Amino acid sequence: MFRFATMEDFSAVDQLILKKAKEFQVSGKSQWVKYLEPSRSDYVRHDLTNGTVFVYERDQQVVGAVSLIPPTDWDHNLWDDPDGAVYLHRLVTDSSAKGERIGERLMQHALANTSSTIRLDCVADNAFLNNYYPRFGFHYIGERNGFSLFEKKA
Repeated sequence: MFRFATMEDFSAVDQLILKKAKEFQVSGKSQWVKYLEPSRSDYVRHDLTNGTVFVYERDQQVVGAVSLIPPTDWDHNLWDDPDGAVYLHRLVTDSSAKGERIGERLMQHALANTSSTIRLDCVADNAFLNNYYPRFGFHYIGERNGFSLFEKKA
């Protein structure tokens, strides 16, 4: 079931992100290293209070989440004109749900529930993600500071 997240989901989303960051680290990926730090909880809290977070719940357990938020300092550093869009961050699914296409379904749900232009970034050398986002109508804008920038107009 897809739904808006609330502050009651804080711990579940926070732990989901931490678990995924640890999995990335074990597999040798440099992605999400900052989420191994306790400050990760600040990002989750920010998302829940300042934007729209969608979760996917199965058997009363959050197994996926995605955030649509106003531009942060991170976005201001990557984009020349950061205002006027929402930013998709922290699309995450539990590895126990692998093969269920929850990430894809979360993305579709988030896109269907906003009328704003959406932007996102990913590590430039992550071939999977650089091929993944265009499937949802995102257009490659360019690369900055080692990150690929994508945008989907409202």
